[in-house]
Amino acid sequence: RFARIVLKEIRYNNLLDNSYETIYILKPDLDEDNILAIVQKYQQLLFSNNCHNIFVYDKGRKHLAYPIQKYHDGIYIQANYTASNNIAKILNKSFKIDENVMRHFTVKTV
Repeated sequence: RFARIVLKEIRYNNLLDNSYETIYILKPDLDEDNILAIVQKYQQLLFSNNCHNIFVYDKGRKHLAYPIQKYHDGIYIQANYTASNNIAKILNKSFKIDENVMRHFTVKTV
């Protein structure tokens, strides 16, 4: 009987998960090793906060519409994942601390 209750809770919690997309822009003067380390750091952060279906895409170096911190280019990284509602706050706090991230935003996808 206890197993049935646990299974119902797991199914209910999975229904509460939402799909998210996070895009963050890294400074263009980073080398490949630093970029890979940063991407792995945020991928591990997502995994440790019970995110599922994590897909990370390197969108490459793109020209910015306006300068950000005196940079005219940026390295775009996109992450798609399924998580609970509190992940946006955790990522926002982590991105603000990291000096290599120039901009970031997270949206809930359908």
